[in-house]
Amino acid sequence: MYHFIVRRNLRKSFAQVNSGDYAPIVRQFAPGGTEHWFSGSHALSGARHDIAQIQEWYDRLATVIPDLRFEIKKVSAKGWPWNTIAFVEWVDHLTDRKGNHYTNQGVHVLRLKWAKITELHIYCDTQVLATVCEILGSQGVEQAVAAPIGEPNPVVSAPQVNSERG
Repeated sequence: MYHFIVRRNLRKSFAQVNSGDYAPIVRQFAPGGTEHWFSGSHALSGARHDIAQIQEWYDRLATVIPDLRFEIKKVSAKGWPWNTIAFVEWVDHLTDRKGNHYTNQGVHVLRLKWAKITELHIYCDTQVLATVCEILGSQGVEQAVAAPIGEPNPVVSAPQVNSERG
């Protein structure tokens, strides 16, 4: 029954995002020890560790992509109420300021403790999102090309290959 409630609440949260109602989302985060992380290198990427930064991030999301809509594909949850892991697989839809339609797909990975989010990691095709942000920036949406809120994601470099032959 507990996992059913978690899945139902996650679907409700995405419905709230679809209607542009971000306040209930921010209230779901634990007041301390929270991590909100978005993959990639764009205006929405990076890591946030406090409620003020998380609120600022959702304010930016509403400004940059005001018509963002999620289509939920799968929701799963496992674990105990004090350590629950949940996954939400989705496809999103949005338009730029000229009416061009874009879509992306991804996964939210959440850790909950007593129904409060302690970790949220968002993974998607970051090249698609970075391109959309650049397009929105060229259309006058300054927040779409701003520096990430919080800490930028660390740059991950490819392992060095030794090209010497023995």
